[in-house]
Amino acid sequence: MAHRTERRKLVSILARVIPAPARPLGDVLEAVAHAGLFRRGAVLVGTGAWQTYAPMIGAVLPAATVMTQDADLATADLALDSDSGDTAMIDILRCADHSFSAVMELDPMTLPSRFRSRSGFLVDLLTPALHRTDPNPMPLDRLKAGAVPLQQLGWLLEGAVDTVALHGAGVPVRVPAPARFAVHKLLIAPKRDPGQTDKRRKDLLQAKALIEALSEVDPFSLDDALADARGRGEAGWAGPINRSLREL
Repeated sequence: MAHRTERRKLVSILARVIPAPARPLGDVLEAVAHAGLFRRGAVLVGTGAWQTYAPMIGAVLPAATVMTQDADLATADLALDSDSGDTAMIDILRCADHSFSAVMELDPMTLPSRFRSRSGFLVDLLTPALHRTDPNPMPLDRLKAGAVPLQQLGWLLEGAVDTVALHGAGVPVRVPAPARFAVHKLLIAPKRDPGQTDKRRKDLLQAKALIEALSEVDPFSLDDALADARGRGEAGWAGPINRSLREL
């Protein structure tokens, strides 16, 4: 308990100068970490992950791009092997906020992939698409939930890294490598639906901030990520990335 108290003080000091997750997101991350999901292969993606990059790369990132009312959790391992048994995702989330409930799919027999609290905070489960015939959502039986399959998500999850979210006494999480996160944002921004203008703008702002920082502190990781992504094809990879870069 004494050690935990000291860590809380340290987190509080750091959070004064480094963007920390808002309380709903922090509570969700703490519940997910306590359930062992990050140890079992889950990766925090989206803006929740982006908030952890400032101390990792030693740069101040713009506050306008860190606001989020959701958490995106991805896994490349649908089995989520564990010796600790199965725990339903809804029960994990209710440890953070007892008001969480599953958002029902069109097919009532389908396992839920989205969960919402009474305040409107959303948690989405994602997984890399494997085949065109993948069911949507794909079942995560051990969590009694489903995960939405997404193209190119597997590339983002390769080489995910461990870090800490500045919440409570510090929450150990796993996130995509910063360079891959930046390039993935370039990749998905042009593919957003016309009605997702705000999300598209946020994608580009986050990519821009990370690219500028990495160009100073770790240009080789950025070059490698760009080269690897562009080398996977023109239409689905290099083309969207280059369009985003031209717009920036």
